[in-house]
Amino acid sequence: MGQQGPRPFVTNPVAKGGGFMPTVLAILTSGRPSGFTSELLEAAVEGVEEFGGVDVELVHTHAYRFGPCTSCFECIRNPDAGCVLNDDMGGSGDLFAKLGAANGIIIADPVHNWGISASARLLVERCYPFTWTGQLKGVPAMSISCASNQGMHLLARRELCKYLFGMRALYIGGVAAHVAQFDSAIGSAHAMGLSLADAALHDTPEAREAWTDQEAFEHYARTAPWDPVEACIENLLGPEMDPSDTLMDAALRDGVIKRRDAVAEVRKAQAGFAETLRLRDAGEHDEAARAMARATAHWTRATWIEFLEDDVIGVKQPPAYRPTEEDGD
Repeated sequence: MGQQGPRPFVTNPVAKGGGFMPTVLAILTSGRPSGFTSELLEAAVEGVEEFGGVDVELVHTHAYRFGPCTSCFECIRNPDAGCVLNDDMGGSGDLFAKLGAANGIIIADPVHNWGISASARLLVERCYPFTWTGQLKGVPAMSISCASNQGMHLLARRELCKYLFGMRALYIGGVAAHVAQFDSAIGSAHAMGLSLADAALHDTPEAREAWTDQEAFEHYARTAPWDPVEACIENLLGPEMDPSDTLMDAALRDGVIKRRDAVAEVRKAQAGFAETLRLRDAGEHDEAARAMARATAHWTRATWIEFLEDDVIGVKQPPAYRPTEEDGD
């Protein structure tokens, strides 16, 4: 059993005694409402409840009705409206509202086909509208990946971590468990529930506002099982992994990105990426993470301007989505 250890927690008597009662949303994505995965989730919930001062609501995704994203982009054109689909993950849907109101999130998922389940993937996909509002940015979150048979629970944990990073959640940690070591996994889930409860007590609008893209990159690169810096390096270097011919270089060389404002953003992204590689190779990992956050923000801006703004979506990039330093991130 592999485990991303919980961060040390410190009780906050002011928050616990001051009338603020945060809510942790404990989400079971398994098709079976009782089983190994649900037992691990129960252990995490018991940890949250033992810490105190936090409400917990348990939801089972299979009890809700929602389908895949249809790529209509209405949530980008009108971010405050949420999703226009008429189901439980639509803008007026019950599960969508619970996610948006949560001060902490647990996703407990069984390993399917060496990765996350279809239910977990679908849930994350339908969180798309939160990307444009930043509503889940900084929300404390933990993951549970439970496997039997061959395992691959570590791989599944990385996958869940990746999606939580995409939402810019504050990743507290993840339990990756095989049933062969179930008893120790129960203890790990309980301990991580304690840590999540503490983080939920500290979840305030001010904390969310202070949680920038740069801090998220640094946090995940330092503590999480999925490293966004290395993933972005691989993405921008391309299959040849040649730092002298990146995806950005090719886009300019081939004339694919040609709008003047988009080209200016690519130039900033190139400089930031070169700085990322220099810092990474020098062993300055936190600084490399911050540089990568800036580089990818400019690359995002460039590709949005060139490919999406006029012909596909029809609106400018929402301010909450991958802001650059010029936007005050």
